[in-house]
This record gives sequence, structure tokens and C-alpha cells, in this order.
Amino acid sequence: MRLQRLSGMKEWSGKMASMCANPAFVSDVVMPVVGTSIALMALLLSLFWMAAQFLRKPEYESFVSIEIYQLLISAVLLAVVLGFACTGSQLADSFAGGDTFEVARSYLNYLSNDLALKTVLTLEAAKTELQYWGSLTFRWGLSVWGLMTPGFPSLVLLERVVEFMLLLITPFMASLIVQMVGLEVIRGIMLPFVLPAGLVLRIFPPTRDAGGFLMASAIGFAVIFPYTYVMHSQIVYAMIQQDFAGSSESMESLLQGGGYLNMLIFGTEFGLFDSARIIYGPIRAMSYLLLQALFLPSLSMILTVAFIKNMSKFFSQKLG
Repeated sequence: MRLQRLSGMKEWSGKMASMCANPAFVSDVVMPVVGTSIALMALLLSLFWMAAQFLRKPEYESFVSIEIYQLLISAVLLAVVLGFACTGSQLADSFAGGDTFEVARSYLNYLSNDLALKTVLTLEAAKTELQYWGSLTFRWGLSVWGLMTPGFPSLVLLERVVEFMLLLITPFMASLIVQMVGLEVIRGIMLPFVLPAGLVLRIFPPTRDAGGFLMASAIGFAVIFPYTYVMHSQIVYAMIQQDFAGSSESMESLLQGGGYLNMLIFGTEFGLFDSARIIYGPIRAMSYLLLQALFLPSLSMILTVAFIKNMSKFFSQKLG
């Protein structure tokens, strides 16, 4: 019973998220709500016009005539905005080669699972090896008067470096998870809820600016924002392929967690090993995580906010 309920909720959420691909939702939910709001505004204007005739106020009649024109503009915007949002979403999907949200989620999953998680396993394996070999000691002389020295004193510094990288990678992974959750929230509420709310608020004069802002925000976050992640994926994928193409090891073998146990190549002098392979590899992977965790989301927000700022002025202004 619970599985059926969860399946029904998931199917309903999918229909709500794909509003443009579900004409029944537009005709059964969006159109009645917006149509009722237009009818309510027409009723209020009629009452206001009768009051103006009764009180003989020409400025009231002028206000009614202006708002009737704006009401017609709002009715036209209903079709224009819905068509613009659906057309923009379909064009973004065609350019991305699939659903933009799915492409963005696959990209973030790649960074989180194939890059971040394997890097954490790599560092944990290196930390375990370093702690084991760093704990070895040598005793010289008798047990009471003898001298005890660490076997590999240089590994303490490397262990601290590995612990610092483990501490540093945690917020990067958290940022990737938050971005995936944010994309799902945007997918579920922007077109099904925020866009119709903006259309309703655009009808009434006191909330016209808020309606224009909501309409622009819905289109910006539902079309522009996820498509920026498609651009990020193309950029980062190309950088990773170019970076690891010149390496002596393939990216897959470099990012295998268990393979890093074999990287500890101890020598005969002071326990030194090939630290470039065990530290430089994770650092390179963390550089791409840092790129998506901090810089690229800021770029996406800048582009989306710039779009919202300009489109909200267009939607909220008096067109005429």
C-alpha cells in the first residue's frame, strides 16, 4: 500500500514538473485559476466604473479604462508567457540532447560519485597506510638504557597533508549534494506553481510588479539555470579529458580507490615513497570539485539573476 502511494506521488510529481508536456495540467489547473482571476478583476473594474459614474469622477473613469487595457494585456501574456516558457524549455532540451535537469543531475552525480567519493576513498586508504607505517619504531640498545626512534618520521607530515585534504573535500561534496537537491526543487515548483502565481499576480494592479518578478523567476530558473549546468558539463568534461589524456595513467585507474594502496612505494632511506602519485592525483581531482562547488554555481546565478532582472521589468511594465 505504501509503495503504491509513493509511486502515485512520484508520478504526480513528474506530471507537475513536466507542465509543458502535460496539456491537461494547463487546461485543468492553470487556465481555470488565471481565468477566475481575470473574471474577478473584470468584476472589480465594473464596480469601480459604476462608482465613478455615480460620483462623477473623471479620474476614476480614466483609471478604469487604463486597467481594462492592462487586463487585456494580462490575458495576452497568459498565452505568450506559457508559450515562451514551454518553447524555451524544449529548445534547451534539444540543445542539451535530453532533459536539461537530467543532464545536470548526471553531471553532478559524476562529480560526486566518480570523482569526489573515489578521491575520499583514496585519501582514506593513504591515511591508513601512513598511520600504519608511521607508528613503527626501532629500539637501539638495552630496554632500559636503549634509544627508541620512529621508523619513518617523514610520514607524519604527509599524514597531516592527507588529513587536511580530507577536511577540505567535505564541503565540496556537500555543495554538490545541495546543488542536486536545489535542481530538483526548482524542477518541481517553478513552472507548475511559481509561473501560474506570477500570471495571477500580474492581473491585479497592486501586485503587478510581484507578478512580473515571479514570471521572470520561473522562466529563468526553469530554463536558464539548468542549461548553465549543461554548459558546465561540457566545459568540465573537456578539461578532464584533456588533463588526463596526457597522463601516463588513465583517469579510471587513477581514480580507483583500492588502487591507491599500491602507490605506497617505500624506499630504503627514511621510508620515503612516491608522494607525487598519491597526493597530486587527489589534488587534481579536488581542483575540478572546487570549480563546480564554488565558481560555476556563482556564474549560473549571475546569468539567471541578470535574465530575471531584465525580464521582470518587461513583464511588470504597463505595455501601452
